[in-house]
Amino acid sequence: MPRNDVTFGLLGALQVRAGGLPLDVRGTVVNHLLGALLIHANAWVSHSRLASLTWGEADASRNALHCAVARLRRMLGDAGGRDPGIEHSGAGYRIIVEPDRLDAARFSALARLADEADKPDTRFEALLRALRTWRGPVLAESSEWLRMDPAVLALERDRLERTYELGDVALRLDRASLALPLVEQLAAHLPFDEPLHARLLTLMAAVGRRAEALRAYGRVRRRLADELGVDPSDVLREAHLALLNAQTRTAAPAAGTADGRAGHRIGPQARGPGVGRPYAGDARSGRRPRTAPDHARSEPAAAPLLEAGALALPFADAGRALPLDRIADAVLGWR
Repeated sequence: MPRNDVTFGLLGALQVRAGGLPLDVRGTVVNHLLGALLIHANAWVSHSRLASLTWGEADASRNALHCAVARLRRMLGDAGGRDPGIEHSGAGYRIIVEPDRLDAARFSALARLADEADKPDTRFEALLRALRTWRGPVLAESSEWLRMDPAVLALERDRLERTYELGDVALRLDRASLALPLVEQLAAHLPFDEPLHARLLTLMAAVGRRAEALRAYGRVRRRLADELGVDPSDVLREAHLALLNAQTRTAAPAAGTADGRAGHRIGPQARGPGVGRPYAGDARSGRRPRTAPDHARSEPAAAPLLEAGALALPFADAGRALPLDRIADAVLGWR
């Protein structure tokens, strides 16, 4: 099949470019149809499934679907000047897209490179490149039923797990400043993902933004209390305690100094569990119910001070699969 001069982006709002210039995908139906085909790029999508992804619960005839596909073909053909790559058979429709023409395919390829890397710095670079392909939630401005497709949820879950890993590897390699913007970006869209926000606090502290990290923890704690009626889970509270301990260690004078001003400094290097994809369980696990007002509760007092030159990583539970229902909640909450 001849190469088309059209590229597609679905890691964010639907994006189509022809010859490097943005192409306006006119019409809600055509927009949803293209998004549905791209989610399942290079795979057959049945007529009924494609209709439900395009129109939602509204009834649509096969003839209406054929007409919408014809409009999409015409639009892409006019833009690229070649065959748009939409095929039809008794199995349904599919769009043929070369991997370098679709951002989701590039992300997956880079994620596989990270998995195959045998050195932490090579893994970090692949993760960084992979996550930089994201502009926002998958098909961010599309319909709810399209964004709830299992293929979309799987992409969102992979992004989240890769972001967890990026943060952990960055701390080990003392490259927190590179990972922080990507963790911050995703955390803004996932206000209740406590393992993600715990990593955000630790990365912020590692680049010298400890006071800001403490304020961020306060905002998360209030959000959990006001909107969910719960206290932070263990993973988030442990990240907060690490910040407090580091602050105490930085402020305290070192023993044996003459003027009390040469205490230990808490450096940006972090030590923690092995590189992987840690996940501290469901967002509701490990929480204490809110049974008393804020002024009547205090954080656990028995946490040891940090070793000098280290920030403790509070992510102890590794390797669990992320539940799809949490991703679904997050996707709906982004809109």
